[in-house]
Amino acid sequence: MDYAEFAQNLAERYPSLSPQLRLAARHVLDRPDDVALMSMRGIAADAGVHPTTLTRLARALDFGTYEAFRAMFQKRLRSQPADFLGRAQELQARASGKEGGVVGDVLEATIGNLEESFTANGVERFVACAEALRGGNRIFVAGQRSCFPIAFYFNYVYSVFRNNAVLMDGVGGTFSDGLRSMGEGDVIFAISFDPYALATVQAVDFALENGGSAVVLTDSMVSPLVDRADHALIIKNESPSFFQSAAPAMAAVEVLIALMVLGDGPQALGAIEESEKQLRRFEAYWGQPAQGEARRKK
Repeated sequence: MDYAEFAQNLAERYPSLSPQLRLAARHVLDRPDDVALMSMRGIAADAGVHPTTLTRLARALDFGTYEAFRAMFQKRLRSQPADFLGRAQELQARASGKEGGVVGDVLEATIGNLEESFTANGVERFVACAEALRGGNRIFVAGQRSCFPIAFYFNYVYSVFRNNAVLMDGVGGTFSDGLRSMGEGDVIFAISFDPYALATVQAVDFALENGGSAVVLTDSMVSPLVDRADHALIIKNESPSFFQSAAPAMAAVEVLIALMVLGDGPQALGAIEESEKQLRRFEAYWGQPAQGEARRKK
């Protein structure tokens, strides 16, 4: 029996378990990596049950011992699907008929990702990355595939108070063309998570070869971007869904933008004021009259 079959079996038998066994079952399904790596006492404490409850759960599921039960989770960890289809199959097996549980799991994972990411990086690393970006002659913003919305958001908000960013959007296959004028004093802000986009890694290499520096937003100390970077933010993006979470990276970008606005002082305020005037001129937002129209009504 593989882990997907095990999870499906446990989900089907869940309603018939005692309240204490249901607590333990819910916890091991929600935190399978912990079962593989932590002690039985640690798992029990996190689940809010007595350690013997885990032994009883293992026996209720036809495992002779807790160690045999735990071996199923260790096997899963060693063979955890790296592709999206495998993760989606595991999600369906684990959470079939439990839509409310999935919602809660995503919320819990997102909060955990945010807390761990912000704690691990610390204020100093965020400030260092923001200062490196502020000091660049130009910022080349690179994010491919699922990371493109994060790159776009950074570039969009940044453009409200500064005008020296180049979004490498790759329209018409021109992703690498955006770097052609990269030179000394410029910075590439590269965003990529496992599986890492080859073009983003190559863009960082090109930037460094041409005298630029690199600030990266990625998910692991062994990411190919980290060794290439002058500054890095490591973001935890695990999700109970089949695809990684983008929420922690978006939050990190918000912090970087806020720190840069803080560092730019009155200059940022003046630029933001001018941007708002231009947006009003084109009636960008519903219910907001153009500046000229507002004056005529006075």
